[in-house]
Amino acid sequence: MKILDDGVRTAITDFCMIFSKRLQGLRRYSECLELAGNQLPQLLLDRSLMTTLVEHIAAGADYPDVRVPTLFDNELLLYQEQSRLFSLRMYLWGPGEYTAPHDHNSWGVIGTVTAGFEVINYRREDDGSREGYARLAAQPAIQLQAGQTASTLPLNDGIHKTGNPGGETIITLSIYGRPLSRGYLQGFNVATARVYRILSPKRKKIALACQALQGLERAEGSRG
Repeated sequence: MKILDDGVRTAITDFCMIFSKRLQGLRRYSECLELAGNQLPQLLLDRSLMTTLVEHIAAGADYPDVRVPTLFDNELLLYQEQSRLFSLRMYLWGPGEYTAPHDHNSWGVIGTVTAGFEVINYRREDDGSREGYARLAAQPAIQLQAGQTASTLPLNDGIHKTGNPGGETIITLSIYGRPLSRGYLQGFNVATARVYRILSPKRKKIALACQALQGLERAEGSRG
């Protein structure tokens, strides 16, 4: 693997160490979102640093490590605070690529390095009492320009989809706070009102193995 030593990891780590000290002691989501929204543009608008970071990825450098498991295939982990107080992540969005509508396990601030990133928030209109069902209403789309940010909250207060409506690949960064212990995100099919779980690759393999094991046990029981 090619190793590039030009200080990009140090620059990211220095930013995150300073951010961590400022985040310590903040309890309200509003305070965390304000801090992250004020600080993240320092990275978003540092075109030299962002260019070098993407060069690292394209060259297969040791940082950021594309082998580190993540929930989404366009996601790269840039920094994880040791106590899981927060993480910093990069996302690369090809033309026309969007997430499905989904919720979050933490507060978060999303910012774009390149203009044109789109955020569509959803308001949940049912009471959540029916398992596997959610009725959502889309809010007006938000278009972010370079250096601009948008925020999200955990669970039903942070349902959104994000993506790239344009013809060029877009780079975004996200800071996410300490995650809830739920272990999955919820995805939403707006057309059918269906709710489903989005698992990490590791958790998905374990869940499927458990389901397969149950099937084998049922088959064995029916033969007995």
